[in-house]
Amino acid sequence: MELSFVRFSRLLLLSQSLLLLSACSSTNVVNLEGSDSTSFTELRTSFPVSKQDESQRIKIRVTQTEGEFGQDIADGKVVDFEDFQLTGPDQVRAVTDVTTASISYGRVGDALRENFFMSAFAGISRTNFEIDMESASGLTTGVRKKSFEVYVDLGVYHLLLPYLTAGLEAAFSRNLSLSGITEWGAILKFRPSKHMEIIGGYRWFKYDYFTTDYDSGIIVELNGPFIGLDLPF
Repeated sequence: MELSFVRFSRLLLLSQSLLLLSACSSTNVVNLEGSDSTSFTELRTSFPVSKQDESQRIKIRVTQTEGEFGQDIADGKVVDFEDFQLTGPDQVRAVTDVTTASISYGRVGDALRENFFMSAFAGISRTNFEIDMESASGLTTGVRKKSFEVYVDLGVYHLLLPYLTAGLEAAFSRNLSLSGITEWGAILKFRPSKHMEIIGGYRWFKYDYFTTDYDSGIIVELNGPFIGLDLPF
């Protein structure tokens, strides 16, 4: 099963890159990166599908990503997002909140080698994307968008101690307008009890938002430390 998930993830990454390249080539895209402040929080849980095989699980994951941006617009550069149209020099300030809730099915614990294992899940997610933008010249705009997306996440882990695990994780989602998350992270899991893990690490996060007619879009890129809680059953 893990091989099919790996093949699927490679196909997803390739198709995602080609679709985004096609969309961006004909879309007015606002890129926001290098945030002034970033906050990641996360809660996840999972439970086995059957008592006979606890490696097959249903996972529920809720994340919230917040960021604030201050971005200079170079002289002559045009920013065109719906009614938010300006030409530099100018400055844009933005505040964003991306909240996702996903439910997925997959496997965890498939051994790669001694003390190394992987997980692979696929399902659907519900994303709430909010952003407010304001320019120094007085223009303002905002987006409030909720959407369902196809969701996949993968992880590779190394058991350092019986209560401590390190790993790398990735998650992807997309809807019909090509909006969705791309997420990579280095994670450390501390397990003080059987049904609780404290998780933390460093995350690279991107959310691509496109209007349904692909006429304009916003790409938000955030990175920084994160902390969360995992309550497996």
